[in-house]
Amino acid sequence: MTAREGLRDEAMREFISSLSRLEATAPTWCSGWSAHDLTAHVTAAAQERANLIEEYVAGKPARATRSWEVREPPFRAMPDAALRERLVEHAARFESNVATLKDDDSILYTGWAMTAERLRMHSHSEAVLHRWDLVGDDGISVRLLSDPAMVSHALAAFEALPALAEAQRWHRPNLVPGPVVLRCGGRHDVVVTPGKGLSAAPNGRGAVIELRTHELPLVLWGRCPMRLRDPNVNAETIEDVLRRLLDA
Repeated sequence: MTAREGLRDEAMREFISSLSRLEATAPTWCSGWSAHDLTAHVTAAAQERANLIEEYVAGKPARATRSWEVREPPFRAMPDAALRERLVEHAARFESNVATLKDDDSILYTGWAMTAERLRMHSHSEAVLHRWDLVGDDGISVRLLSDPAMVSHALAAFEALPALAEAQRWHRPNLVPGPVVLRCGGRHDVVVTPGKGLSAAPNGRGAVIELRTHELPLVLWGRCPMRLRDPNVNAETIEDVLRRLLDA
């Protein structure tokens, strides 16, 4: 069994597997980021989470999470083959370290006190989203993104981390002209209320945008689902897509 195959989290295994089919310079759906840049981002996050858990277990004082501007450049500077090895190493370290935490332990990560379960879900969510950034709507991405936990985690993250750019987007008073319902059949709606943010509701009120289950977490995190892109436009933001759909 390889180190990658030994990882428990399917999303991280699939992220690493997808990288094996891409060159370092391959473009991604993260504008301006290559596959190498995205790998550095995921690796640095895994390392930071693993380090914070190790420090907590060792009884060291809590510290602030290092910003991506500090933690990512050393990984971006690595040769791609070495970087991919470090990704597997730190992903495995994170899984090993988080398994040592007790149910009532919490680790302060990016200002959010996370239990072991929440840390695992946060890592999983990042791997799912960034795998989509690499390969788009293949069968694995559609299945992993369609998990309802992806939506509930996004809403929890935006509530706990209001400084996130993704959270701030949904609080803009001029993002949409009025309440908008993001609807996936058979699931609770997510309602966008201008100036107030997001809320889950069984039957939301407002202009309805129908989404497939795998598209909702992409929209929440600022991605433009492939089905909703305008083929006549070179690049669209999620704000562009929402306004176009509402005007249709």
